[in-house]
Amino acid sequence: MVIPTYNNATTLASVVRGVAQHTPNIIVVNDGSTDDTAQLLATHFPELCVVTHTCNRGKGAALLSAFKQAQNMGYTHAITIDADGQHAPADLPLFFKAIHQAPNAIVVGNRFDADKFSETNNRNMNGQSKFANKFSNFWFALQTGRCLPDTQTGFRAYPLRLLRWLPLVTNRYESELALLVFAAWHNVRTISIPINVHYPPREERVSHFRPGVDFARISVLNTFLTFFAIVYALPRKLLRVVCTAGVLLLMFVLMFFLQIGMLIYFLSHRVSETERLRFHALIQRIARTLLRLLPGIKTRFDNPAGEDFAQPSIIISNHQSHLDLLCILALTPRMVILTKRWVWYNPLYAVAIRFAEYLPVTRNIEDNEQRIAHLVKRGYSVMLFPEGTRSASLKVQRFHQGAFYLAKRFQLDIVPVLLYGTGHVLNKRARTLSSGNIVVSIMRRTALSAFDKDITPRELARHFRKMYAEELESF
Repeated sequence: MVIPTYNNATTLASVVRGVAQHTPNIIVVNDGSTDDTAQLLATHFPELCVVTHTCNRGKGAALLSAFKQAQNMGYTHAITIDADGQHAPADLPLFFKAIHQAPNAIVVGNRFDADKFSETNNRNMNGQSKFANKFSNFWFALQTGRCLPDTQTGFRAYPLRLLRWLPLVTNRYESELALLVFAAWHNVRTISIPINVHYPPREERVSHFRPGVDFARISVLNTFLTFFAIVYALPRKLLRVVCTAGVLLLMFVLMFFLQIGMLIYFLSHRVSETERLRFHALIQRIARTLLRLLPGIKTRFDNPAGEDFAQPSIIISNHQSHLDLLCILALTPRMVILTKRWVWYNPLYAVAIRFAEYLPVTRNIEDNEQRIAHLVKRGYSVMLFPEGTRSASLKVQRFHQGAFYLAKRFQLDIVPVLLYGTGHVLNKRARTLSSGNIVVSIMRRTALSAFDKDITPRELARHFRKMYAEELESF
C-alpha cells in the first residue's frame, strides 16, 4: 500500500489504521509536509516504512519514490490511496480480487458509480473537481481510444514491473493521468471498479487543487500527450496490429502449404510409425516457433518433475485462450488431442489434425475408445481440456468427466498442465494480443493408484478442478 501525503495530519492516522486492517505492507511518502505529519508518523506509526521528501515535490514525485521503494522491497504491485480520507480502506478487498483476476492490469477506482456516489457527495464535491475529471476523461479517451469513468481518482493498483515509463511522468497533480495514458500506449489493460468515496463539507476539506495553475498544467500536458499520440502511440499500435496480423497470416500460410504437402505425402505411400512421429515432432516445432514469434509475449515452460511423456497418460489443462492449444502442442510429439467438432471440420487445418490422428469429441466419448486404445498401445498420450471451453473470467470452470473416464477405462496416469497468462495475453473477449508472460507448468504425474479404487470419474473431476483452482490462486 502506498499513501502519499502532504499536510494531511488530521486525516492520515485514520487512513493508515484503516489500511492496516487489511495489510501490514504500507509505505507512506511524506512529501515535504509542514504540519504535524512527521511527528504523527514517528510517534504513532514507528513501524511503518516512511519515505520523506525534504520539500514538497508533488504527487507524481511522491508516487515515483514510493514505487521505487516498493520495487526495492520486492513487491509486485502497489495500491495507492489518498491521505485525505476521501477513499474507504474497506474497499481494498475489491482491489485484491481485481489484482488476482488481472495481475497485468492497472485497476482504477470509480468514485462516480451510481450505486456508490451519494447526493451528499455530489453537493460537497466542488465544481472545479467535477469539471477537471470530465476534462481529463475526454482527453484520455482521445489520446488512447479507451474510456474510463474516473481518470482522476487516487485509489488505484499498479503492476510495478510494467511501469517502464515512470521517468517520463511529471511531478505534479497531472501525473496520474499521464500514468494511465502511457500505460494504454504500451497496451497495459485498465480496469475500472466501483468504490466508495466521502467528500466532507467544503469548510472541513483539505485540498491542494489549484484551479488556475493545475488546469494550465493539465492543458499543457494534454497538448503534449495528444501530439505524441499522433506521432508515436497510434503508429505503434498500428505496427502491433500489423505484426499480430503478420504472425496469424504466417500461421495460416504455413498451415495451407503444410496441408497440401501432407496430403501429397501421406496419400503417396503407406506411412510408417517413424514417419508419423516425425510429423508430430514437426507440429511441436511449429507451435514452439509461433510462441516465440508472438510480439511482446514471453513463454516459459516449467517442468520441475522432469516429465518426459515417455509413458502414455491422460494430459489435462485449464482453458483460457486460443493460445492454449499452441502451448499444449509444444509439449511433446507423442500426444493426440481430442478436439471440438468445428475444429475437426475446419478446412484450414482439417487435413493436419486427421493425419496427426487427433480425434473429435463426441457426445458419447466411448465412440472413440477403439482408436484411443490403438494410440495408447503405440505410446501416445491423449490430451483433453476438461472445461470444454475457454474461461473468459479466467476462473476454473466445471470439469467434465470425459478425461477421467478415459483414465479409468485405460488405467492411465493423469498429467496436469497448468497454463497461466494466456487469458491475459489473449482473452476470450479480446480481439488483439496484449503484452505479457505465459507460464506452462507441467505438474507431477498422478497415478490412479493414489486414489481409492472405487473413485468415480465425477469425483476425479472434482478433485482435479479443486487442485487447479488452488494452484491458480497461489500463482
